[in-house]
Amino acid sequence: MTLSTAFDVDGCVVDDVHDPDAQQVLSMAKAARLRPLCLCRSPGVQMYIASAGHDLIVKRMPGTAAEHDHRCRSWLPPGELSGYGAVADQSIVDNPADGTTTLRLAFSLSKAGNRSAPEPSDCPSNTVQTDGNKLSLRAVLHYLWDEAELTTWYPAFAGHRPWAVVYQRLRAAVDGKFVRKSPLAASLFVPEPFSADRKTEIEQRRIKAWAPARRQPGSSAKFLIGVGEIKAIEPAGHGFKMQVRHQPGHPWFLDEDLHRKLTKRFAAELEMWRMAEAGEVRLLAICTFSVSRAGYAHVEQLSLMTTDRNWLPFTGDADLTLLNTALDEGRSFRKVLPYNGSATALASLIFTDTTPATAAFIDRPAGDSTADVSIAGLPVWTWRTDEDMPDLPSPTSCPPPGPAKTLTTGGLPK
Repeated sequence: MTLSTAFDVDGCVVDDVHDPDAQQVLSMAKAARLRPLCLCRSPGVQMYIASAGHDLIVKRMPGTAAEHDHRCRSWLPPGELSGYGAVADQSIVDNPADGTTTLRLAFSLSKAGNRSAPEPSDCPSNTVQTDGNKLSLRAVLHYLWDEAELTTWYPAFAGHRPWAVVYQRLRAAVDGKFVRKSPLAASLFVPEPFSADRKTEIEQRRIKAWAPARRQPGSSAKFLIGVGEIKAIEPAGHGFKMQVRHQPGHPWFLDEDLHRKLTKRFAAELEMWRMAEAGEVRLLAICTFSVSRAGYAHVEQLSLMTTDRNWLPFTGDADLTLLNTALDEGRSFRKVLPYNGSATALASLIFTDTTPATAAFIDRPAGDSTADVSIAGLPVWTWRTDEDMPDLPSPTSCPPPGPAKTLTTGGLPK
């Protein structure tokens, strides 16, 4: 169950922000510095207007996620339950004044000289304490997945999430995001859906997208951030290469040292991917890479993430089993991601078709009796894997709440 997102914009109810009339309303409201209201709750929750590509959109005000109904797109799981809470506000800084978001990264997008291959980005490190709350490469992937709403699931999504949808959502997710005053969109490369009929034009766009990372004599290496589904990891003439789906003929190359560290750090993810039936487990990679003068992509750092066939992330066999159980029972939920990790146990997913939402844990350490019942105001469901899985919490059948007052557009403001 989900709420239709509607906004009160200076007395006009906007259901589809991309409608031309709605864009005119939003433009006038932005010029007047007015705050739209999200109508998921009465009397409404303040939002702000931001640019996204050629359109204006309505975004959640910083620090207001908990004020939204848990079935609203602007609601977020409480910080105690998700890795997002540990990095929000410090490494993900929303600026309602200009509608942008600034990200603080724990890795570099450039390099001078030659250095040995770094450890995979989400390995624990005790040497750089000041970077603890900056976004690791894995945390950036998790953030993009959340922003693209690829961690949100409703039964109606079944069969309607091909790579084309993932690609479009990831590209949209970086609109308005900046790293050191530079737009993240210019540094993110995601292979567009491949079509043999459009092979030449796709190739031209890839070359243009890779151009900023092409190495030049006497200059520092610049990196792009690549995100793609891995088809195979194979030996190459020098080191190894990762074949990327929708990017035929242009693998990402790894030197032997980085490949060795990869197979050690991500042994569990690689095993789940290789042992699963075809199509049941996807392997997603995020990496930083530069491009040789001959046009080959060489990986500097990378991280891996496993997902199911619906692009929903998971971290182990029990996590995947809970995910499949929820899917089989037609449930609605948000998948929780660890970002940089947490010192406390995080929820596996949060059911959004219960009232209130319910946090689902796997093998959560036993604590005090109050914490076992609820966390951050949400009921807790726990599966201890040395016991039978308990029944999932029952979904709520009551209709979603509506705003206390009824508003009509009444035409565009004059």
